Amino acid sequence: MAAEKREELKSSQQGLRPLGLLLSQLGTHAALAFGRKIKGFGISPPHVGILRWIRNNAGENQRQLASHLGVLPSRLVLLLDELEAKGLVTRQRSPQDRRNQQLLLSKKGTRLLEKVETIATAHESDLSSALTETERETLIDLCAKLAAHRGVPPHGHPGYMKRAAARGTARQAKP
Repeated sequence: MAAEKREELKSSQQGLRPLGLLLSQLGTHAALAFGRKIKGFGISPPHVGILRWIRNNAGENQRQLASHLGVLPSRLVLLLDELEAKGLVTRQRSPQDRRNQQLLLSKKGTRLLEKVETIATAHESDLSSALTETERETLIDLCAKLAAHRGVPPHGHPGYMKRAAARGTARQAKP
């Protein structure tokens, strides 16, 4: 009798597909898989987003990047410090306003980003390989609609906040 109840419950739940759980599972899978693919370069997915922004907005400052990502400038500094230590990014005083630090990719950063973007393109194709192009575009549109409705910034990502917060805590713990 108990086995029948379990089987009945199991079959009734098969029709339920909780959207939040599916989105969370897919997002986690995508982020972890991409992170594994680029781990050998010594950077993480949040670093890639920062490198892309700097490439596309060369000479802009840290505050503009922080605003774009939806991160506190103090949190962003930790991520930029990591990229600068690896020789991927340079910060230069703005000739127009010495209070501002302009962000630029180094030659090494540009080369690395080109390699990582090749991996990212293949990763994107792999993620959507079960979909037709029309289905893929529809899924992107629907996810963007849900994100906008929930106030999720189009360029920010929780990974920026988590990584920066973790680095800040680790640095504060050191004597």
